[in-house]
Amino acid sequence: MNWLDWVLVALLVFAAFKGFSRGFIVEVGSLVALVGGVWAGIHLSERVVDAIGLDTKSAAVAFLVTFLLVLVGVHLLAKGLTTLIDMAQLSLPNKWAGVAFGLLRSAFTISIALNLMAGSRDGSLPSDRVREGSSLYAPIQSFAPFVVPVLGETKWLAHAMGKLQEEIRTIEL
Repeated sequence: MNWLDWVLVALLVFAAFKGFSRGFIVEVGSLVALVGGVWAGIHLSERVVDAIGLDTKSAAVAFLVTFLLVLVGVHLLAKGLTTLIDMAQLSLPNKWAGVAFGLLRSAFTISIALNLMAGSRDGSLPSDRVREGSSLYAPIQSFAPFVVPVLGETKWLAHAMGKLQEEIRTIEL
């Protein structure tokens, strides 16, 4: 094990601790809020600004208001569901599921970062010697490329990706 392994272990331990302390519902809610907030900010910002009566011409302000409304709404919903789970005395399974979700989400994020660094211009970060001496670099780096093709086989995700590609093509630069 070298310094890169210790950094990767520290990041994963932090993710596990964060997942345990927040629980599965809040962890998933955070991810849903982020993705949903961005989607709503892109597609619904004008309607939301009109509905709450803001007089703004700035697209950035409209996006930010919509994004924050979705973020707060989903967070409050997740906290409410967590309270119900605690009342049903299911908080320990919720917390352990939070550990698993936090680890998987962080491993996926770290994998993307490692792949981006490896694909940079010189590809020397981290150095070849450090990568070869690391026990965790190869398994974690290959995690995101493994998961993404598996997700691509699901029909609903393939449909969503097709719609996203259509939206990207219609955007005028």
